[in-house]
Amino acid sequence: MHRRDFLKDSLYASALALAARPVLLAGTRPKSILVLGGTDFLGPAFVESALADGHTVTLFNRGVTNPELFPNVEKLRGFRSANLTDQNLSALGQRHWDAVIDVWPHDPTMIASSAELLKDRTQHYLYVSSISAYDEKDLARPNTTEDATLASWTGDASEYSRGKAESERRLRAILGDKLTIVRPGPIKGSRDDTPDLLIWLRRLRNGQPHIAPGDGTNYVEIVDVKDVADFLVLAIDRSLHGTFNLTGRPILFREFLNTCKSATHSDAELIWIPETFLHQQGIAPQPGVSNWFLNFPFWHPEPDRLGFAQISSQKAFQAGWETRPLRDTALDYLMSFASLNNYDFRDPLPAETEEKTLELWQSRPH
Repeated sequence: MHRRDFLKDSLYASALALAARPVLLAGTRPKSILVLGGTDFLGPAFVESALADGHTVTLFNRGVTNPELFPNVEKLRGFRSANLTDQNLSALGQRHWDAVIDVWPHDPTMIASSAELLKDRTQHYLYVSSISAYDEKDLARPNTTEDATLASWTGDASEYSRGKAESERRLRAILGDKLTIVRPGPIKGSRDDTPDLLIWLRRLRNGQPHIAPGDGTNYVEIVDVKDVADFLVLAIDRSLHGTFNLTGRPILFREFLNTCKSATHSDAELIWIPETFLHQQGIAPQPGVSNWFLNFPFWHPEPDRLGFAQISSQKAFQAGWETRPLRDTALDYLMSFASLNNYDFRDPLPAETEEKTLELWQSRPH
């Protein structure tokens, strides 16, 4: 398939998906929302969803990342910092908002400082945490729910998962029942610039035979950035408080790869090769090594991570959350990478290594 036709199909599919997306709650009273951040990845998706729902948005940030976004939205400039003597929140003044959302940081001191300042100026405070906030032992079993144990705090704010967990604890102490926490899993879609999903989409698009690791029975959970944003707006519309996992629904790795094929109109042959053979060739992840940016992203055969892609989001679904098909997410994601200037894609698994492995597998004694 020619690139021009591929991009045209991608744009058309994304446009249809957007046109079909209803306003979350028709007739909901417009609210004023302060977004701390809001111009990188999840932030813009939330702003777009909130504006489409009729709310008024104010952005507070440094004005450094994508300052051209949302020219008609109020922007307050300042600086948040874990060094409280260095940060500048003066632009917030004494103003009040119906809801405040903290989109991404994981430094507990920075997060708590903003919450202390704003706790009496809003009735609803939302924080985007992560499933990484769970204690590792809970990621070894499926169907982890929101009441599972959080990672312990060691005082090291640079450690993402523990920082998220401690941020949650401090926000609860400050805000009480005003607080909504969401814990997404891996977020993909528009404006994403992490190349994990791209690795599979680019491989399969070339139409050649490719290694499919394992037997296809491991699970994958991916959530669309727009779906996370829509739930946050839904929570504001319906005054949903408490904690919610936002991981989507688990799918088999086999289904994940077939969806990648569908999104790229690919007829590539997938050759399933057991983990033991891939280990023998030195191309499967070693125990204890994260697989996100290695040869086979989203494949998690490690026993201590079996639950990582089977987190339960049932509470969010029962609250009215809806999610997009993975194919739509993949198309949005591809369009984001297509818009990057001079992006140099490099597959972590060299073509010659994959070809050699396939040859060895197919020529093995039966």
